[in-house]
Amino acid sequence: MDISFYSRFHAPLESAYLEEVLASGLETDGLFMKRLLDCADSLYPGCRFLFTPSCTLALETALACLRLLPGDEVLLPSFNFPSAANAVLRHGGRPVLCDITPDTQNISVRDASNRLTSRTRAVIAMHYAGVSAPLGGLKRLAEEAGIALIEDAAQCVDAYYEDQPLGTVGDMGCVSFHHTKNAVCGEGGLMITKNHGHWQYARQYRLHGTNRAGYLDGEAARYTWNLPGSCAALSEPQAALLLAQLQCLSQITRSRLHVTEQYWKQLAPLEERGIAMRMRIPAYARPNGHIFYLRFQDPALLNSLIPALAAHGIDCKTHYVPLHASPMGEKLGYHKEDLPESLACYQTLLRLPVHTALTDEDIARTTETILRFV
Repeated sequence: MDISFYSRFHAPLESAYLEEVLASGLETDGLFMKRLLDCADSLYPGCRFLFTPSCTLALETALACLRLLPGDEVLLPSFNFPSAANAVLRHGGRPVLCDITPDTQNISVRDASNRLTSRTRAVIAMHYAGVSAPLGGLKRLAEEAGIALIEDAAQCVDAYYEDQPLGTVGDMGCVSFHHTKNAVCGEGGLMITKNHGHWQYARQYRLHGTNRAGYLDGEAARYTWNLPGSCAALSEPQAALLLAQLQCLSQITRSRLHVTEQYWKQLAPLEERGIAMRMRIPAYARPNGHIFYLRFQDPALLNSLIPALAAHGIDCKTHYVPLHASPMGEKLGYHKEDLPESLACYQTLLRLPVHTALTDEDIARTTETILRFV
């Protein structure tokens, strides 16, 4: 494709950092991890962090901290990637899928509250497109029900709810550095918490269920196996690459926001004519330009537009099959008609290319091609 959907940012210091780390002993939690933790301190002040090989492992680590019992339930949106639901299943819980609101494609607080039971232990808020879910309402729901609030902030590095970084509002938050995200290290994740107990449990879970981190910090004479765990530590080469990326984060965000702002302006005729709705940004949200999407009124028009754009060398994509409408969702007892907003989103949403390599000419060519077609 002439205009690709994905293109990662290349940070100037990547090669130098990788050469430096390759000359080292490649020890886990080495020099570059220490520098990465210092960088995270500036992005997420007042929090504790654990970098992991993927956001999936960050979510699994967060769910481990809840110590679910068989039959415990966790609420999460159906319009979502499977990682959060898999994390619940992996720890013996039952994912309870909720519908979304059509303005932001984020979890509906009303629908989530209707699905609360005596077995509910947590609600997972996924912030779609780097746009905050309604965290005010979700925090009230969680506090009144006495359950945990976990943020699936996979798409949200440098995005905010009011003035708070996404991932820091709930009890725990998880961020992704997968190669499709804004800042990347191929794979990679981060678990964030302000809860000291969760952090202490998670840092043992991350290292095979042992107190090795405490041992290395001089807190114990030996380290031993204390709880069920996993191998969930980020490698030094990934840490080096991610550090170079995060040092350019403000530049990455500015560039991506420029793209999304141009799409918003240039595609206004679609909304004026009732053809498609442009993505919405609530007043409480400050996004990071991760995604720009349109919601078309007519699914048939969307389905014919995608190959037409491809014929012009422009790669645009739909997004998730809702979890409730998937084969696994059916095994959990759901039917396609159960969550209508999630299903409608799947049928009508189109994502446009957003990355730092796009030029203003690329943006104009994409928008003009869409407007001419419709």
